[in-house]
Amino acid sequence: MLAGQLQESRERLLAAFAGLSDDEMTQPGVAGEWSVRDLLVHLAYWDRATTDSYRSMLRGERPELLDLEEDGIQAFNHEHHAEKQSVTTEEAVTELMAAREEMTSLLQEVDNAALFAPAPGDEHADLSIAGCIHITVAHEEEHAEMIEEWRESMGK
Repeated sequence: MLAGQLQESRERLLAAFAGLSDDEMTQPGVAGEWSVRDLLVHLAYWDRATTDSYRSMLRGERPELLDLEEDGIQAFNHEHHAEKQSVTTEEAVTELMAAREEMTSLLQEVDNAALFAPAPGDEHADLSIAGCIHITVAHEEEHAEMIEEWRESMGK
């Protein structure tokens, strides 16, 4: 079920930018000043950070990512966005795919007990690995929708 949700959200994202030229992929305004390329870099970075968090959780450690509040998330996004301005569209897509492959490879090795176990310091399992997968899916769908709406507004 969770693997299917990850796959469906990824397929929606890929369809959202399919057929766009490199110029269109780098045009600002899709999400504030961010371009489609920027969103792909952003999602790949979050996949990497989330996968690292899963590894921490499986070792019994509480990842810092779980404790970020809105200001911390915005700072995290801003810092990484500034670092990745020179990434090409091709590199962004390659990293997007590689980051998700790393995540799904790790998740294939996680048993159900670990998947649904509360994160260290989490009493209710809201931030279990499974809970975090739901957040990842919603995040990716949110950005796919942004791209879809932008394309529609631009007649693309």
